[in-house]
Amino acid sequence: MADLTILIAVIALSVWPIVCFFYFRRKHKEIADRLAERDLDDISTQDLVVTVLQAIGCQPQLNEEKHICFKYQGDDFYIATQEDSRFIVIWNPWWGTSELTNKALPYLKEIVNLVNVDSIVTTVYTTDEEQKNLGFHSKCHILFTPKEAPLDEYLKAVLDQFFATHDVIKDNFKQLNAAPTETEKEKRVRVKGFASYKDSGSTVPLDNVEA
Repeated sequence: MADLTILIAVIALSVWPIVCFFYFRRKHKEIADRLAERDLDDISTQDLVVTVLQAIGCQPQLNEEKHICFKYQGDDFYIATQEDSRFIVIWNPWWGTSELTNKALPYLKEIVNLVNVDSIVTTVYTTDEEQKNLGFHSKCHILFTPKEAPLDEYLKAVLDQFFATHDVIKDNFKQLNAAPTETEKEKRVRVKGFASYKDSGSTVPLDNVEA
């Protein structure tokens, strides 16, 4: 009897991961089916966003302003929705800062402008006089409806674009920080920006920096 009990326990332990796999697979399918149903037209945009965020592994919460706050890949995000619209605004606030005394800051505006030209993600910056630094914030305004695409894949692709934008700005800012030296006081770092974009008819690469 004891051997039979042990055998049953061993079989149960071996089958349990398979049961879990199919359970979570079924739950994921239920979510996907729900996102594809026509009656989603009756679901609020806020509820739709929350459902999709949960489907991609996030833990969304509402703040006092009714914005949907969550973390994605370690960064803070929030999404603003409207009851009568399927458009949403995704914000990634304070993803980076720089000291106001940084000598490369005058050229940062041009870097941000160039990135904004070629990206669905728009980056802005604000000055914190108390902390004596410049804060970077990015946002994206998109249509969020199940009739357009699988929303879980769609949202992840948009969120990933924020990090691609971060990397471009950071890489170019590092190059600018390294460019000025004490022995080159007569030289100025110049970033080719909108004038060059207008002349060539194509976006100038962000790493096109000349001394």
